Amino acid sequence: MRNHSYLRFLGAAALLAVGACVDLDVTNPNQPDIKRALGSGEDVKNIAISTVNSWYLSMTDVEPWLMLSATSDMGTSNFGNFGMRFNNLEPRAEYVNNSAGGDRAVVENPWNGYYGTLGAANDVLIAIANKVEVPNGETAKYKALAAFSQAASLSDLSLIFDQSFVVDETTGGTTPAFKNYKEVAATALTKWDALIASLNGTNYTWEPTVLPLSAGALNSSILQRLSNTMAARLLAYTPRSAADNATVNWAKVVSYAEKGITGTTGTPIDINVVGDDCNNWCSLFVYYNNEPTWLRVDMRLINLMDPNSPSKYTGTMPPKGSSPDARFESDFQYHGAVIGDPARGIYMQSPYSHKRFRFHARTSPTSGEGPAPLILGAENDLLWAEGLIRTNGSLAKAAELINKTRVGRGKLAPADAAEGAASLLNKLYYERQVELFNTSGVEQWDGRRTDRVQAGTVRHLPVPAKELEILRLPIYTFGGVGKPDRYMGESFDQALNQALRVAYDDVAAMRRQLRAGRNLTIQR
Repeated sequence: MRNHSYLRFLGAAALLAVGACVDLDVTNPNQPDIKRALGSGEDVKNIAISTVNSWYLSMTDVEPWLMLSATSDMGTSNFGNFGMRFNNLEPRAEYVNNSAGGDRAVVENPWNGYYGTLGAANDVLIAIANKVEVPNGETAKYKALAAFSQAASLSDLSLIFDQSFVVDETTGGTTPAFKNYKEVAATALTKWDALIASLNGTNYTWEPTVLPLSAGALNSSILQRLSNTMAARLLAYTPRSAADNATVNWAKVVSYAEKGITGTTGTPIDINVVGDDCNNWCSLFVYYNNEPTWLRVDMRLINLMDPNSPSKYTGTMPPKGSSPDARFESDFQYHGAVIGDPARGIYMQSPYSHKRFRFHARTSPTSGEGPAPLILGAENDLLWAEGLIRTNGSLAKAAELINKTRVGRGKLAPADAAEGAASLLNKLYYERQVELFNTSGVEQWDGRRTDRVQAGTVRHLPVPAKELEILRLPIYTFGGVGKPDRYMGESFDQALNQALRVAYDDVAAMRRQLRAGRNLTIQR
């Protein structure tokens, strides 16, 4: 059974509603006594630990990651689960943002999951600020875990959604406002910087169960290096277009990546989390994406590795392809048959599946077990290499970083600095698509920031309709050819936040009427 913190399923509206009503003399038997729950240092420690698991389960869940893999033309499926079918249509259709819709979990699950994690992490940080001490002088040690979960949750919210609330331990009872993804990302980056600095000179080692890594027990060094990698990927993946990608502070990406999980400050590692048959730890993303009866590999990726294979399945079974890349055989399986109903879209079918992490897949004898990838060292290497290329840095170093997997696992001819920046970038993007496929869900981020996604593909997701309904705000969405696919601008922000202020005023009026013992008469 999965263990979650008690705030795991609270969305932002629920968190704000709790904050808005804390001074009411009204007992809610369904809401835990936060002060009592965080009154002891042992409780603070346990909740801090739980936030890491809660964040991990959101980052490796089926929603939104399977839908984003399909809509970025990396994985493919025409099954109706997890938002894969209707968001994989061609031409692309808009995402149906409906609180009763079949694909509502695509936005609701990450929204609720990350805000649940964020709420628990914030409560830990508030308790510590209020002088609650973890036993044995370990307050700072467990504060670091909550700070990690806070920064990681804000980062993922900025990458997935067009806008969200910034809620941290300093948030008071002021009128809330949505922040666009760039503002959320900027806040998250400040949190990463603070955490990275706080770990300088420390020598913590956490229990193996806090984050069961194949590299060994989580310690200060690993957490600091992972935080640097997380900061680098946040900067690199925030852009929603190639034009935005050109404005990234790539020198800063290099600075973070140099101190990341394959940087110069320690032995290079992969961040693989060892599954326990999905009792507390398993990557559902890997669990389904390596399952040949569930998700297949889009022919576009197969065509990238073997130009003689078609880039789209047409209903005629292509022969098994071949490639000079050794990973074509080691990581991919040709079945000679497709799955799914052809009436739903032949182009969504494929005779290839991904088998690199088949041991963790749903029907494997070891399903949900073994070291499932969270962030591979190759991801840090390729971020580092891209930063060097884009800042006119050392192309020789960039080629060396690209070749770690291009030559090491792919057995391909090495990239060389003499090729120049453009050629190195092409090889780098190839590595990102092949080597990082089905690892940390970066397919959509790469597709949007290089304009490689199809016309009408959502570049990010809207605030869930259910959340907007709770706040009595207008429902909106993205995607569909000829329709908005990304952030709609400051005027939209202003209109939505004005509506949010009205909703917040209603809450204030409700509070006043409850205090006075009057019947509620708010109507809109």
